[in-house]
Amino acid sequence: MNCDLPAPAPAYFVMFTGVKRREHMIDWISPLAFQHCFAFFYDPSAERWMLYEVNRGGAGILALKGDEFDRWLTFMRWQGGRVLRIDTPPPRNRPPFQLGMWCVVAVRHMVGIRSRAIRPIGLWRDLLKAGASEVFVS
Repeated sequence: MNCDLPAPAPAYFVMFTGVKRREHMIDWISPLAFQHCFAFFYDPSAERWMLYEVNRGGAGILALKGDEFDRWLTFMRWQGGRVLRIDTPPPRNRPPFQLGMWCVVAVRHMVGIRSRAIRPIGLWRDLLKAGASEVFVS
């Protein structure tokens, strides 16, 4: 079977978010601003921003037009979201299996970064070490 996949995005964006209160036990081991993360990128062929999120309720993919994305990003930044931009690394072989599937693992795999992070704050640090830079800073 021949399956031509589209080329990976030239850059990925990773948003880190938090809440004002801690609801679950795992929330107590992460800083409030780094309790969750998800990735997004721009797809020029579809003229859409593609958002990919894995959370306690499952996984979701959302496609937003430019103006919808602008409103969403403004709201998320107003809520305290912080965004890193990283160029897509060259493809590499990955381990044959992964342990678990939560936001950090999902973002690590989508972006293609080598990281052993298990919490969003660890992924933030690893992305910065890999050359990511904070964007959409007001």
